[in-house]
Amino acid sequence: MAAVYTIKTRFNGGNATFWDSIKFAFSKIHLIIAWSVISAIIGLILRILEELAERMGGIGEIIIKIIVGILGLAWSLITAFVIPVMVYKNVGPIKAIKESTNTFKKTWGESLVRYYGLGLTQFIMILIGVVLTIVFVVLTAGVPVVPYIFLLISVIYLVGVVTFFSIANSVFNTALYVYATIGKAPKGYRDDILKQAFEKKKDAQ
Repeated sequence: MAAVYTIKTRFNGGNATFWDSIKFAFSKIHLIIAWSVISAIIGLILRILEELAERMGGIGEIIIKIIVGILGLAWSLITAFVIPVMVYKNVGPIKAIKESTNTFKKTWGESLVRYYGLGLTQFIMILIGVVLTIVFVVLTAGVPVVPYIFLLISVIYLVGVVTFFSIANSVFNTALYVYATIGKAPKGYRDDILKQAFEKKKDAQ
């Protein structure tokens, strides 16, 4: 919520400080809690279905796990714009989910590119970090303290990667939401590029 508020302020030509964004997020704590509860319930349902699949075994397990995977992916995509909607429209999570779904229908092509593109890049960077950590830890296994230093560096690196891509997702989603709702690219983005992307999607349909 704080990140999207910062992005929104920058798009509007302002400059929200770190504490401005934190204060805004705390002012919307009731919306954050409500959205967290809904997300947790959906996550719990998907987890229950996974456990059911494991108990069934065989072809039933495969089918249910495929269904759960599809449902999980669909949920992630249609709720991608929930936070931007809550920040821009000051609405509750239910209305935000509905508008997020409508926005996704307009931007499904660009949303999928973002989802898979950034997701794949994040996965590769995490994989590189894990592999290098294992290599350095194995090579320095006999040296006191050094392996632990590499582990600490690895943790900091992984947290940094996850944080960076989380913010990158927020920026992209917010920009896409703004363009989908008002038909104008936010500050820092070119109208012709986003317009071309949407026109290509419409032509494809």
